[in-house]
Order: sequence, then C-alpha cells, then structure tokens
Amino acid sequence: MNGRIVFLGTGAAIPINRGLPCLALKVNSSIYLLDAGEGCQHRLFKAGLSPLKVKTVFITHGHGDHYLGLFGLVQSMNLLGRDSGLNVVAPEQVAHLVSRVLENMLEKVGFEINIVVGKTGEVYKEDDLEVTPYPVCHTVEAHGYLVRVGDKTVSYTGDTRPCPSIVEYSKNASILIHEATFASEYSEEALKQGHSTARDAALAAREADVGLLVLTHLSSRYKDDTAIFVDAYRFFRKSVVARDYMTLIL
Repeated sequence: MNGRIVFLGTGAAIPINRGLPCLALKVNSSIYLLDAGEGCQHRLFKAGLSPLKVKTVFITHGHGDHYLGLFGLVQSMNLLGRDSGLNVVAPEQVAHLVSRVLENMLEKVGFEINIVVGKTGEVYKEDDLEVTPYPVCHTVEAHGYLVRVGDKTVSYTGDTRPCPSIVEYSKNASILIHEATFASEYSEEALKQGHSTARDAALAAREADVGLLVLTHLSSRYKDDTAIFVDAYRFFRKSVVARDYMTLIL
C-alpha cells in the first residue's frame, strides 16, 4: 500500500496566510479529499495531483470554507473531460444543499455525482480504505472522519470545540489531525465560536494516546506557527503544525 496525506489548505475562514481546509489522501493511484475549501482544484494541480484521480470528497460540515470549493472542483473535472463518477459524503444538511446546487448548475456535468448522507458510526467502504463519520461539537451539525488505510488509522476532526467523541473515536490512532484555530490565550473566543485551541487538541491527543498530532485550521491572525506549536508541545510532544503542501507518508 502506497499512501500519503497532502495538506492542501491549513487555514481557517479567510485565506490570507494559508489556504482553506482541504486534505488530499492519496492511496495507490486514488485520491480522497477531506473537505474542499475554495480553490482546492488549483491546489491539487500545484501539488502535482490530478482532480481526475479524486474518487470521493468527504465534507465535515456546512461552513463555506469547508465545502464551497467543491463546485469549482466539479467544473474543472468536467472541463478536463471526466467520465467516471464522483462520490460526495457529507452530513445530511450539507448533502441536501450540495445536491440542490449541482442540480441547478447552468452547465450540466458529463459524469455522475453520487451524494451520500454520512451517518455516525456507519462505515463507508472504498477499494483502498474505510471511513467512519463521527460526531464532533461545533456550531452546526458536523462530522469528524476516522479513516483506516491498511494498518494505519487517521482521525480528522474538521471544526470542533473540545469533544469527548474525538477521544473515543481516535483512540490509538496513528495520526490525529485536529483543528487548532487559536492558541490558549484565546480560549474563551475559541469556545464561543465552536473551535479548539492547540492546547485542547494536545490534551485530546494525549488522552487518546495517538501516534502523532497534526494541528491545522489556524486563524489568519497567526503569521507563523510558533505560538500554536508551543501551546500544544507543552502537553503532547509528538505534535507538528501542518503547513500548506506539507506531505505525510503513511
């Protein structure tokens, strides 16, 4: 099994210092996306990844920075002559919204788009991996995703405040990719907005006993990642801060 994770966008809300949320999981010749922030197809090209190889897009929730890039991605796929189907897995409200937008696009696409409502604990199986949605604690219905690829397990939280389900589903995961929008000095703001600090992420990683913590979804107020890294490292030393186009080998 040849697998790697490419962090195409690691910022939050506004793409000032970083791109918007999108992770590409490449397993053998297939690509799976976790979230699809605006401009994700451009970032795929820049990373040397073909949008035509994307089999499934897993969307965590209905805030625009996590799904609005899907429509540009679909248009680019169509212009490139895609004829194989595309799967989109999302929470119920997002799945219905995406379905309505795609049905009403002025230019119809020449390939099938299969939209699946992800359900908590229900395993979604592809040829090379298994993905299980799990609930997280955000301001709208939101899912994290537990991904099993060969003997590796990757947990991706999407947007969330500290949440017991993250520890439950991420127990002993090889990698926990946890949002860390702020450092601890903004803990009150993070909680009000349904987000986590780097310290929150580190404590979850420690309790779940994961192999590696990767911090992502950084606020644009951070021009570098020092404050985020230090905030997490104090509590969980196997921590790294994701940067756009960073690659992890599975």
